[in-house]
Amino acid sequence: MKLTTRVSAFFLSALAVILIGNSLLLYGVARSYLKHHFDEQLDSLLHILVAAAEVEIDDVKFESTDHFVIQDAYGDPDDIFWLVLSEEGQVVAHSDNYHTASGKTVTENVSSLVNASEITKPGWRLVRHHLAAPEPKPASERSDLEHAALTIVVARNLEPLRRALFWLAVALIVLPLICWLIAALLGRRFCERALKPIRQMADEVRIIDVHDTRARLDVQPTRDELEELGVTFNELLDQLFQEYEHQRRFAGNTAHQLRTPLTVMQGQVDVALRRPRSAEEYQETLTTVSQATTSLSQTVEALLFLARPAEDQPIPDYQRTDLSLWLPEYLERWKNSPRWNDIHLKTAASLVSETSPTLLAQIMEILISNALKYSESGTAVEILVRREAALIVLEARDQGMGIAAEDREAIFEPFFRTRQARQQASPGTGLGLALARHIATALEGRLVCVDGPGMETRFQLSLPAEGILSTS
Repeated sequence: MKLTTRVSAFFLSALAVILIGNSLLLYGVARSYLKHHFDEQLDSLLHILVAAAEVEIDDVKFESTDHFVIQDAYGDPDDIFWLVLSEEGQVVAHSDNYHTASGKTVTENVSSLVNASEITKPGWRLVRHHLAAPEPKPASERSDLEHAALTIVVARNLEPLRRALFWLAVALIVLPLICWLIAALLGRRFCERALKPIRQMADEVRIIDVHDTRARLDVQPTRDELEELGVTFNELLDQLFQEYEHQRRFAGNTAHQLRTPLTVMQGQVDVALRRPRSAEEYQETLTTVSQATTSLSQTVEALLFLARPAEDQPIPDYQRTDLSLWLPEYLERWKNSPRWNDIHLKTAASLVSETSPTLLAQIMEILISNALKYSESGTAVEILVRREAALIVLEARDQGMGIAAEDREAIFEPFFRTRQARQQASPGTGLGLALARHIATALEGRLVCVDGPGMETRFQLSLPAEGILSTS
């Protein structure tokens, strides 16, 4: 089902519920009003007749010569009539239209006043009022106009009320239905126009070429959620294409890096197999192949490590470590380096962090190796450790070739090498700093390259600090 159909169906369903509820409410209110108005008119006529009678202590009089005219305000005169009956059931007076309205013949006596069928047609509403003298005189002393009690009866036809209610019901069904049909036609067109940008986006997405990194959606300035959706989707495309381009370069560089040691190994083996060799020549060839195999193995291990998300990396020997004590022990492994005397450590006391010494050693190995590789012998390589708020900052400094500001973020991408490094033709795969940052992220830390004076290169590794230990 299309989105336009679903939105239209929801809108029309809600509208139908509202219209039905509104019609039922209006019908209920109007029905109650019409019935109340009908009863009020009937009671009003009854009260007029009651007021026309004279009630005294010893008799009740209602002179038939008194003219009572049914006014047009009560509707069709044939739809309403009245009777005045004595206590014996004799007709004392009646409206002129009694025969026409009721279809009955006026008789001298009505046997039962409670049986409305004797004086009305079916479908009439009848009300009565009884008047009696408190101390009636004997029948022999009363004149023809005097009675001990009178009953005034008023009847009204219910058909006009029923007819009005019927046409009201028809109006409350037909008019909302017409409104609903108009809303269905106009609402669908409105939904189609409102959702047109989404349909256009869907059509554009279908024809986007995954190899065209410049492909984007044409976002219309609607200033609503649809424009926001289009902008967000384009931002997602930016990220995806950047990642695609990154992966493409990564794959190309990986193929190049893997091809180099493989070419060396294949070349050495081919040369060795051209003719019989001496043991020394085979030994030399195998040594070269072994070195190339070691380089290839290291590259593959680094690539496998970088291929896994940092949060999925296993953290070996994760423990509480005092870096002010651990770093001097770690630097002992550099004692056999020709530049051992160039390495200087400056650290504050009692800098504790929850970290992995094994992974931290790999980061320091990469930073110190690069510092020694790209700086002249005799220049200082400084390792400074300090606390900054809730962080412990390890900083590696060297006086080498420096790193341009525009390259300080790119050097952490796999296989990236600065122009100075390529000109110097220094050996390396370009994976070291990418691997170091990946490890730092796994340790919940951050590795960055910051600005330094002159040609100084500075790398800062920030790790969460546990707190300063109290000293005795």
